[in-house]
Amino acid sequence: MAYETLDVQIKERVAWITLNRPDKLNALTPGSMHELRAIFTEIDDDEDVCVAVLRGAGDRAFCAGMDVKWSEGLTPKERVEQGRLGEKTFSLIERTSVPVIAAVHGYAVGGGLELALAADFIVAADDAKLGLVEITLSARPPYQPKFMNGEPDPDQPAFGGSAPGWGGVKRLPKRVGKARAKEMLFTGVRLDAARALEFGLVNSVFPAAEFEARVGELAERIAAMNRYNLRLVKELVDNEYDWIEPHPS
Repeated sequence: MAYETLDVQIKERVAWITLNRPDKLNALTPGSMHELRAIFTEIDDDEDVCVAVLRGAGDRAFCAGMDVKWSEGLTPKERVEQGRLGEKTFSLIERTSVPVIAAVHGYAVGGGLELALAADFIVAADDAKLGLVEITLSARPPYQPKFMNGEPDPDQPAFGGSAPGWGGVKRLPKRVGKARAKEMLFTGVRLDAARALEFGLVNSVFPAAEFEARVGELAERIAAMNRYNLRLVKELVDNEYDWIEPHPS
């Protein structure tokens, strides 16, 4: 399948899935979502794939979240549907039978971090900045992003609240604990790589100059394992099952 927003390469039992909109900081569009759904459905059934690595093209970002042009033009009904599309897409990635690694460099903010949280774990370059920053969009200066110039957040309803809508509010506490998740969500802070490691948000931090090689080594090691065993272990951990006896053969 030809992809417009992704670059996909399968080599030595590793699926390298690259968000390929570097001029837009790999921001997500409906097309991105549908292509992510297609590739992860495909590799889930591909016996030649033992691990997937999700990463971003360019030097500046893993993913900057939702594309602003997509967001600005949404009707109220479409805002509901974009939330459902993102949640369905990231849940599908989370349920992929083989391990999924999010390899984060540069910015992974908003929906970009929610995407990374759908992976089994995150590794980061030392230039990474990670956060669920949505709450700052309706904040008072100086905490509102400068690009908004004091304009109202289009996602903030006249009555009631707004929060990250692509699964971050459930996945982040599982990764870092409730108290740290609340700190991140209440403040909209962007953690640097060292702080993210301290929080347990990322598993490892590698120098940016070595990042691609170190991620490759990690993926290669996982890909050397038996695919059925990887699938079984992931199912057992995710569902908190006990494996009492091996399957008879």
